[in-house]
Amino acid sequence: MSGDIVYADIKNVRVSPLEHSSSLLTPDSHHQGIFLKIGCTIIIILLVIIIIMLSIFVIQFKSARHTEVDKESEETFCYGKNKSETITSIVSSNSSTAHKSCPSTDWKLHGGKCYWVAKYKKSWIESKNDCVTKNSQLMVIRDFIDMSFLWLHLNCSDSYWIGLSIPANGKSWTWVDNNPFDPHLFSREEGTPQTRSMKCAQLSHTNIIRKKCEDNKQWICQL
Repeated sequence: MSGDIVYADIKNVRVSPLEHSSSLLTPDSHHQGIFLKIGCTIIIILLVIIIIMLSIFVIQFKSARHTEVDKESEETFCYGKNKSETITSIVSSNSSTAHKSCPSTDWKLHGGKCYWVAKYKKSWIESKNDCVTKNSQLMVIRDFIDMSFLWLHLNCSDSYWIGLSIPANGKSWTWVDNNPFDPHLFSREEGTPQTRSMKCAQLSHTNIIRKKCEDNKQWICQL
């Protein structure tokens, strides 16, 4: 009797093959889940890295293109490449108001005016006298036509004597034709050390600079 009870108890507690199989598969399924999460994380990280690299590439490309455009614009401004239609039309509309031709091929006809650009250097007084011998005067900036000549025909790295100075016993800047200087038409360089001996004007592509009249520079005659 007692033997039957023991056998029955052992029989009742026997683990079925299905339950045993399930208990063996559980650890492997847990590991597979971990591997799946790790794989997804790696994929996400790679995608983020790719997006960042593409963003950097796009930014660098735009920056390089912007620099190239700026360089082209500077070349156009300094050397007259691809001249602006606006400047050309304004110059053309005024070309018949003054000289039809210039004294020689050394002179440049621009907007009805003639300009002669020196290839060597002299002091301001010597430059002024040289223009007089050519029946002209040192350049006087009167209007947009004069400034457009600078933009279109002169090298932006050079500077030239023009007909602007502070006369003896004078206090204000005056052109050689005795007209006063208009600061709204063309700016003068400020913020640099200046002395009383700096009474003559030198022209660059961006402004007018005070210089000693004894300095040797190229110059521009205007007719």
